[in-house]
Amino acid sequence: MREHRSSEAGSAYVITLLALVVLTILALSLALVTQTEVQVGANEKTVNRTFYAADSGVGISVAEILANHDYKGRTVILNKVSVGAGSSLSTNVADRVTLSPAVQINQYPCNWCPQNQGGQQFYVTTFALSSTAQRISWSGGGDPPADARVLGQKTVRAMIEVQPWKPQTDAVTTDPAALAQVGW
Repeated sequence: MREHRSSEAGSAYVITLLALVVLTILALSLALVTQTEVQVGANEKTVNRTFYAADSGVGISVAEILANHDYKGRTVILNKVSVGAGSSLSTNVADRVTLSPAVQINQYPCNWCPQNQGGQQFYVTTFALSSTAQRISWSGGGDPPADARVLGQKTVRAMIEVQPWKPQTDAVTTDPAALAQVGW
């Protein structure tokens, strides 16, 4: 026959409860780690989108220089996405890209340019510019307000060399205020 010891009564119940507590703690920590990783991934996606928007801003500035001899700065809205459009509860996300004026920082004759054969002088010209992109969100319709919520920000500074180039002006900028506009 078996003897029952009174000191061991209910010990399986206590061991089971301890195991459940340990498993619950492990499950909660796994949920917290997973949630953190999802947030890190979302932040990385936002930062990458913002960087590529700033890089696109440099491309916009270069296109304006080449096509229109337009050196002035501007602000453009890229990648606008609306959720719940048409209602007062709509939410919008976009990239607001602020482009600095393109500043001519260097110019010298293009000695290798075949276009110089006709007697017209072409140059190698270097421009400095910057592009700052902000990933923003706002509620309501229309264009983003000035106080839209900033989700991320990146700045890209570039020096662009163009050749052969027939400059509109021959003024190379050494003005510190003009260079400060492009962040140099």
